[in-house]
Amino acid sequence: MDESLYTLAGGERQLHRLAEAFYERVLVDPLLRPLFRDPAEDHAERLTLWLSELLGGPALHTEARGGFAVMAAAHHRLGITEEQRQRWVDHMRAACAEVGLSDEFMRRFRPYLDGGSTFALRVSH
Repeated sequence: MDESLYTLAGGERQLHRLAEAFYERVLVDPLLRPLFRDPAEDHAERLTLWLSELLGGPALHTEARGGFAVMAAAHHRLGITEEQRQRWVDHMRAACAEVGLSDEFMRRFRPYLDGGSTFALRVSH
């Protein structure tokens, strides 16, 4: 059996590094910044919780924030465009490379990026 993406990534600490690198890009991107109601919030911490659970680690997001329903609701009425969705994916891939996640991780993570960003786009309208 393949190891979880959580394990392959290096666990919560490495996913937190990924989330921080990702938000360093996103929150200064003029196309994406308007999607964030309060850029001062700890978005990296929230993303760390979400990714940890999503990728096979402990249910941190469900325990701390309420899980999938809360994540989905956060995207309602944002009106995400296809251009914003793709930019989000591009920033996440760049952040993965920056923190040194493996090619194997990236290969297996790609469907999560594409599927998750498409889901966010759809529920945002």
